[in-house]
Amino acid sequence: MIMISQYFTTNRALATGIVMSGGAAGALVQTRLHQYLIDTLGWRRSLRVFSTLLILCVISGFTYLPLNPKGYKRSVADNLKTSPLRKFVVDLGLWKDRVFLIWVLANGLCKFGFFIPYVHLVKHAVQLDIPVHKATNIMLVLGLSSMISRVIFGKVCDSDKINRLYFNQASVFFVGLLYMLIPVLRSYPALIAFGLLLGIADAGNYILLPVLTFDLMGAERMPVAWGFMLTVNAVSCFGPPFAGWMNDIRGSYNLGFMVAGALNVAACFVLAFIPLAQRSRQTRKSIINVTIGQDNEIMEWADDTPPFTVRDAYKNYLSRTRFRCPELSDSGPSLSDDDAELNIVSG
Repeated sequence: MIMISQYFTTNRALATGIVMSGGAAGALVQTRLHQYLIDTLGWRRSLRVFSTLLILCVISGFTYLPLNPKGYKRSVADNLKTSPLRKFVVDLGLWKDRVFLIWVLANGLCKFGFFIPYVHLVKHAVQLDIPVHKATNIMLVLGLSSMISRVIFGKVCDSDKINRLYFNQASVFFVGLLYMLIPVLRSYPALIAFGLLLGIADAGNYILLPVLTFDLMGAERMPVAWGFMLTVNAVSCFGPPFAGWMNDIRGSYNLGFMVAGALNVAACFVLAFIPLAQRSRQTRKSIINVTIGQDNEIMEWADDTPPFTVRDAYKNYLSRTRFRCPELSDSGPSLSDDDAELNIVSG
């Protein structure tokens, strides 16, 4: 997802939807294929087969092309943006951002029940006396509707007329509502309709996770923010065991689905606080003093005193570097045309 945010500056939501539709396409064949492999090879060997297929993901990773053209040399500004000192400041400042905290909390709540239907929906249908060969069709419908919806919603969410945050809220709410309706869906047609609607509703939330993380946190903090997001989203691994535990106690998966649905609805209301946090957000700037050597090596000042005059620093470095930082152009010393020819870009 980080690669998509870096490779696509326009149509980012559509690109994300197309990529994520591949996972939904896998659900179309995984259920039937897995059942066939278990019947013929056993569950241990079937898992080895799937592990071998995952090697293809490693091979496909070699197809990525570098973003920088051949012969491109990193500038002083590029080195400063990726230096360990800069990353350290970003890492600390991220957890002070209330928008990020709300975003992480909401996604932790809604992802708790994400894998429950993928693990237990077929078993739930079998408990309702639906033959297993028909119950697997529910997952086929779910995967097909999710695959198509992810591409469509990706195109829709690229429109300037769509508020992505509100779209995500609506998606999370309807997923929670569908989960809570499961106890009253006791027929095969009803569960087929559930799979169809769940694939549509969940697609809006799923494709917008990396897109909204980029929108809310910005390009510079996206890799770190997405890493923390994936860590929190690991709570989804507790959903299926919880639903299985409820089935062992009560003889039904209904309570597991109900809890997951309630958490999704709660996440919807938590997301409502993000616009408020954005309006009251105060940008706190973390400042570090560094020296940029002739070989572009970045070193922190030992005693907050530069080893050269500020005027010389601007003459030596700003004169041959393009910065996209308005603070530099605003706070830097004024140089005459005789001193240096500056090329500073604000934006």
